[in-house]
Amino acid sequence: MKTMIKMMPALACGMWLLAGGHAWAQEPAAPDQQLPVCQLDPRDSGKLAVEPCRPAQPVQPRRSVAQVIGRMPVQRMAPPVVPIAPLPPGPAVPMPGAPQPIGACDTGGCRDAAGARYNGAGNATLDANGRICHRNGAFMQCF
Repeated sequence: MKTMIKMMPALACGMWLLAGGHAWAQEPAAPDQQLPVCQLDPRDSGKLAVEPCRPAQPVQPRRSVAQVIGRMPVQRMAPPVVPIAPLPPGPAVPMPGAPQPIGACDTGGCRDAAGARYNGAGNATLDANGRICHRNGAFMQCF
């Protein structure tokens, strides 16, 4: 017990030194005054050049202002009506004809039962008017 009482002042002194020394030296330092002003890193704009840093002082002090939202002015006159010219009629698209039975085919195309010629090879041919015709088995249909 006597040893403990003798060591108390030494422990208190050691704690005092670890805590920062003298009471007059423990004034709170202004951290904003010691830090540099924040700036972006010139090589990477997503990072700061120096961390930690303090924000720059505003150029002018900000003041509060009431937000006023006005109504749109009422239009007194209706906008002028611009006449639109009617579009010219488009080319008439022919409806596909009924399938025609095919009579005979050779290497250059086919003939139907009425004698009309379909030029081309395979299933895709052209009739005398230049329409695309499709062969489906024993029938030919033009579009």
